[in-house]
Amino acid sequence: MPAVMAPKYRNHLPHLDPNRKPFLAEGGLETDLIFRKGVTLPHFAAFTLLDTPEGTQTLRDCYTPYIHLARRHRTGLILQTPTWRLSEPWARRLNYNEPAEKVIYASRESVELLESLRDEFETEETPIVISGSLGSLADAYKSTHDTSSLNGPATARSQISALAAAGVDMLALMTTSSPTEAIAIIELARDAGLPITVSFSLEADGTLLGNREFGIALSHVDGATDKYASYFGINCAHPSHFLPVLRTMHPDQRKRIGLIRANASEKSHKELDNSAVLERGDVEALAESYKEICELLPRVMVVGGCCGTDEEHVAAIAEKVLGKIEED
Repeated sequence: MPAVMAPKYRNHLPHLDPNRKPFLAEGGLETDLIFRKGVTLPHFAAFTLLDTPEGTQTLRDCYTPYIHLARRHRTGLILQTPTWRLSEPWARRLNYNEPAEKVIYASRESVELLESLRDEFETEETPIVISGSLGSLADAYKSTHDTSSLNGPATARSQISALAAAGVDMLALMTTSSPTEAIAIIELARDAGLPITVSFSLEADGTLLGNREFGIALSHVDGATDKYASYFGINCAHPSHFLPVLRTMHPDQRKRIGLIRANASEKSHKELDNSAVLERGDVEALAESYKEICELLPRVMVVGGCCGTDEEHVAAIAEKVLGKIEED
């Protein structure tokens, strides 16, 4: 493992400042690459593009519109590394001969790419936080993956160690549906000395896979980890799926939700999995729903998009949450 790089914002993540307006995040990187840019991504693994200079440039081109959008809104930006599928189990499924080495290499390349963007575009008004993206070790849309074989520290520690060594400012477990997995990953983040957010994927009825109640899951994870997570999030679900749940959640649970990255489409995960076309949904209606979400949640710190969304969706969301851009 190479020497650990010093992250720029590890001890003072700027989006946690209660005096700052919400930061932006990207839209759905993988669906954008597959459906709009015609890129083949086996198992939705965007990190595979780092294998070639052309692929790396494609990733760079995906991130830059969001940087420009954040700068126009005079707010910060959370850039996620394209490493959602980079754990060793997924690297083995992708037939890499040396999965452990691939995790180290792709983590370093991912962070170097985002650092180059930060060096070029960051301003005092627009700080750019590099977030190391972690995904579920199984398929979060089909398995509750609560078994120790999938959630043992050995299967995720290598990726977290690699991202920490590469110099990420924080970690983000995205699209999990398992409180057990969330607890295990949070403890690994604590061991690595990195802040972390955990974002859950919800079903069309607003529950976690297996009919588990979202609010109870948040309280359970917080109780088991002494509230180590900086905040929780919701991603890969349409607001129509989770707004009814937010309206009835306990205020203390709502205070712990700081990230919203919704899907463009109202379709279920199963319907989206079986769709051969991009489901972009209603851009304006999606953005409008973010207004109510932010009224319900007192500590929203990051807004962006997930499956089916792109810079147009995030621009519309930003206008509803942050207001119209004031031209100089």
